[in-house]
Amino acid sequence: MEKKSKGGVVIRIVLSILVAVAIWLYVDIGQATTVRTVVRNIPVEFSGENGVLADRNLMLLSGYDTTIDLWLEGPRTTLWKLDKNKIRIVANTSGITETGLQSLNYDVIYPDNVSRTNIKIEKASAYTVTVTVGELSTKEVPVYCDVTGQVADGFFTETVQLDPATLLLRGQRDDLLSVAYAKVDMPADGAEKTVVLGLAYTLYDYNDIPIENESIRTDTKLIQATLPVKTTKEIPLLMNYVEAPGSTEATMKCTIVPRYITLSGEKDVLEDIDSILLDTIYLQDLQPYQSYEYPLHAPEGTTLPEGVEKATATIVVRGVSERTLTVTEFRFTDVLEGYTATAVTEGLDIVVRGLTADVESMEPEDVIVTVSMEPIVTVGDYTVPVEVTLSGYPNVGAKGKYQLIVNLSETPEEPEPDPEVENPDEPQEPEE
Repeated sequence: MEKKSKGGVVIRIVLSILVAVAIWLYVDIGQATTVRTVVRNIPVEFSGENGVLADRNLMLLSGYDTTIDLWLEGPRTTLWKLDKNKIRIVANTSGITETGLQSLNYDVIYPDNVSRTNIKIEKASAYTVTVTVGELSTKEVPVYCDVTGQVADGFFTETVQLDPATLLLRGQRDDLLSVAYAKVDMPADGAEKTVVLGLAYTLYDYNDIPIENESIRTDTKLIQATLPVKTTKEIPLLMNYVEAPGSTEATMKCTIVPRYITLSGEKDVLEDIDSILLDTIYLQDLQPYQSYEYPLHAPEGTTLPEGVEKATATIVVRGVSERTLTVTEFRFTDVLEGYTATAVTEGLDIVVRGLTADVESMEPEDVIVTVSMEPIVTVGDYTVPVEVTLSGYPNVGAKGKYQLIVNLSETPEEPEPDPEVENPDEPQEPEE
């Protein structure tokens, strides 16, 4: 009984605590309990400095490092949601019209998820921002870049590209007089591809000594530096040959000058380039000797060596000759039933090309000209393309395309024999 009694006491104590917490949460949240918090060292931002103030040839000389502490009061649920790092204090400079000390009011801007009507500023470390205003002068200076480190073996760099390449500085005239240029440092250690970085710059005087002057202002925070890192690759120049019977690569020799060119470019671009095709040559059309000149164009993303602008291809053909054979016999196919096809053209001159020994031994009978009459279905004369094949000469081919004028006519019906007409060759029986 005693153990049961102790267990009941414990349960009652736990329930009491839970009820108390629930009541506290109800009062604290449901009744919107007001709490306080402190946000320290909020930097002051200045609006209108590069607009209205600059248009009046005025600028801020001091006050940039001003910070404000705020003591805030509001519902616990609101302050729980408040991200202190997103609270901004903005002072508007557009009302400044003269040089000297100026006092500016400021606005407190809260994150979007917090309603400012629920927050009260109990107090602040300062209720205005004091700045010094001076006359604005401007000066444009160039930006230079020092490349530090070495790229990977087999790679090289080209001129660094800077954006912007000049800086427009704003400040008091005496401060700007000593500024000669700005400089960034671009690291290139082991690089195998183009490096693009946003780099902080340093101002230098005419003795190449760094300048540290917070009164000199500019809209540019970082300089985008692009360091092209490239490599080279030797690429062959090629021709594409279209062979035909008797006109094969074995019967010709092509000399290309230069045979190879060296392309420069990004590593990943060059990896996809294995050769450059100059031309497509139909070997059946070649003469014993010919020379072609081709302008060279670098593939996209690459460059050619300086002075390399063209290539020359010289082609010599040996052991090949041509001959004209006149064909007078033709084969007709696909002739409509009941019709007859005949050649109007008496002879067709066919040019054959191939190994000289074979060409010289050929006769017109070795050239087969086939004429397809499909889809001709009415009588008349027609110009019809023909198919030319060579019988027994695999190393010879017909050169060019040919046509033949043909006539389609109805086939005349053969007369039936007269049954009453006796065969005169058979012996006649004597009449009785």
